[in-house]
Amino acid sequence: MVVIRESENELLSILGETYKNKLFDYANIIGYSIEEDGNEIRIEFNPDRPDLFSFFALKENMKIYYDNNFRIKGILGQSDIKLIPDNNVLKVRPYVLAFVASGGKIGKNVSHIIEYQERLHETIGKSRKKVAIGIHDLNKIKPNFKYTIIDSNKIKFTTYDGFTGTADEIIKNHEKGTEFSGLLPDKSKVPLILDSENDVMSMPPIINGIKSKITEDTERFFFDITGTDYNAVRNAFFLLAYEMSYLGYRIYSCDSGMGTKKMQELHNFDFREIKIKSKDIKNVMGFIPEDPIILLRKMGYRCEISADGYKINVPGNRIDVMGPADIVEDIAKSYGYDNIKETKLKTCGIGNPYAENENLDLIREIMTSINYQEIKTFVINSKSFYESFGYHGGVYVQNPKSLDFSVVRDRLLPGIMDFLVINKRRKLPFKIFEIGEVIDNTFQHTHLCTVYVNTTASYSDIFQVINYLNKRVNNYKLTVKQYSTGEIIPGRGGQVFINNEYVGLIGELNPDIITRFGLSVPVSFFEIDIGKMLSL
Repeated sequence: MVVIRESENELLSILGETYKNKLFDYANIIGYSIEEDGNEIRIEFNPDRPDLFSFFALKENMKIYYDNNFRIKGILGQSDIKLIPDNNVLKVRPYVLAFVASGGKIGKNVSHIIEYQERLHETIGKSRKKVAIGIHDLNKIKPNFKYTIIDSNKIKFTTYDGFTGTADEIIKNHEKGTEFSGLLPDKSKVPLILDSENDVMSMPPIINGIKSKITEDTERFFFDITGTDYNAVRNAFFLLAYEMSYLGYRIYSCDSGMGTKKMQELHNFDFREIKIKSKDIKNVMGFIPEDPIILLRKMGYRCEISADGYKINVPGNRIDVMGPADIVEDIAKSYGYDNIKETKLKTCGIGNPYAENENLDLIREIMTSINYQEIKTFVINSKSFYESFGYHGGVYVQNPKSLDFSVVRDRLLPGIMDFLVINKRRKLPFKIFEIGEVIDNTFQHTHLCTVYVNTTASYSDIFQVINYLNKRVNNYKLTVKQYSTGEIIPGRGGQVFINNEYVGLIGELNPDIITRFGLSVPVSFFEIDIGKMLSL
């Protein structure tokens, strides 16, 4: 969640009395929460609306919604100023965009711009890993600018807060250097943005120089946005550009060496076109509101009727809008969820149990009838968790929030072993089973894993269970072939075949694995693809 806060007096000066009073009403439309703590107002947003992460942006959007102050054109002009990257720096931080914001003195809003910059660093920029933003006083530096990479011990400059040293010394000794230098693949070479006199403007993603430091008197701004992810860099570009436009500044994009075609694509992203059909609206809302065009314009879109629906133009700072579903959601918000009348669902039939679930329920009944208890374990776990068993599922979570939940399981046994560790002080024996989904070589299967834990647990104990289960389900030919695997004691288990089809493993668990989990009693188990068994 993202929180913005301001004192009540300052908020009144930003929003004015009219819009300050509408904050709570607008919250019901957009979906944010407001807290009042003494003299401070706090607003908490979901991360999916970064275009609203400031009170200036909120005011602009409320003007559009309540006063029909519709946007009719994009915000971007074109500047003659260039930011020229060299090929070497693009190997380190390959994407760069820039723009100029020109207007009156920024005054006390200078602190707001710096806070907004850091808000984008933390959200869009992923703590500057994907995006780093430099803000400069254009009147203090001389265009054109150069984006390059230099040996860290061969360049010396003063940071915005007065620390003077080589880039290497800044990395090692300055607070920002120690915090963000880990984002550089090679600390001996640093990215730099220089003006035409070779004075350092910034060392992305770490720190800005003092020469271009912004103050309350700054009238012309130069923004550089560098990063490792083009979409994130582009998104930060438009969020910043729109934010400056809300403060009354004219925006001009700069040539950053991306070529005419790419620059045109950047400009086209502002008020990009998405088409929706009337049936898209009806399928989601259940009806088509009287005037979708007005509803869409109130949410900041340009809109006109097309042959079979509507042609929508999306502002560049609405980076959350990816397709028709997002457009329809905004139509519903603009219409007001409270204004949508309740209707009875028209069912077209009576539901029947899913055949596979009925079969799995039969397995559960059989297992519980012989005093085995069902458990449920995590579908996702850590990579290190599977080291005792070897992992071959091949499904890893991209960008996991926690490394503890980064791998989708390819079998049930490790999770059950973890359950045993947690309950190892309980009285023996343990008779447990789990039915659950696994991913094996990118394919999803339903497995049954059964575990018997006791001082006398053996292969014959667990074989009796699978033999009984097979007889109750389909009474097919059941055979076990010896198989060498690190999980099973040699000669005390193997591969399970039903009607000559391989379905899983059975045996006594290797003592090395048992002790690795901190257990001290024998464990016998079988794990089979129950879906395959039921389909034979």
